[in-house]
Amino acid sequence: MCSVDNTNRIAAFLDVPLGKVGYNSEKILTRTKSAQEPSISGFSSIIQSLVRETKKPAVKQLHSDFEVECQILQWLDYAVLFVAPSNKDKHAAKSLLEELNYYLQSRSYLVNDSLSVADVVVFHTIHETMANLQPLEKENFLNVSRWFHHLQHLAEVRQGKHLLNFSTLQLLEWATGTHT
Repeated sequence: MCSVDNTNRIAAFLDVPLGKVGYNSEKILTRTKSAQEPSISGFSSIIQSLVRETKKPAVKQLHSDFEVECQILQWLDYAVLFVAPSNKDKHAAKSLLEELNYYLQSRSYLVNDSLSVADVVVFHTIHETMANLQPLEKENFLNVSRWFHHLQHLAEVRQGKHLLNFSTLQLLEWATGTHT
């Protein structure tokens, strides 16, 4: 979900102090850096503010290209509007995974050829959905599984979340054990 925890993880990835994050009276995610600065509301807006504050050269370089920045913003909106709700609805999750699987067919990352904030946001937002997949279901979404498996092995992305198993040996054992 586009939650306080995911916002904390993205701030850690960007190496930016987050300040206070919580939900306002309208249940909208809100970030307050200090009493002197106005608060920022909305997951996508908060992530954009964190990106502006980061000192990471790779992130700064990606966001210096207007077209790339627009693509990243589209993925942030996609995470909020489509990925997060799919965690609670199996049919929506299946459609989302099919769509992502097709998109990742010829790509290693969501934007360009390098890791971006878009990948980190979608990774953390889709983690619950991927964790709930049965081994054979993961095989139906090989491109998403490949992308997710790669990202979860980057410590700066995973940040202590448990590793999900994508081993084909485990998939084979599970399938054999259930069909005896």
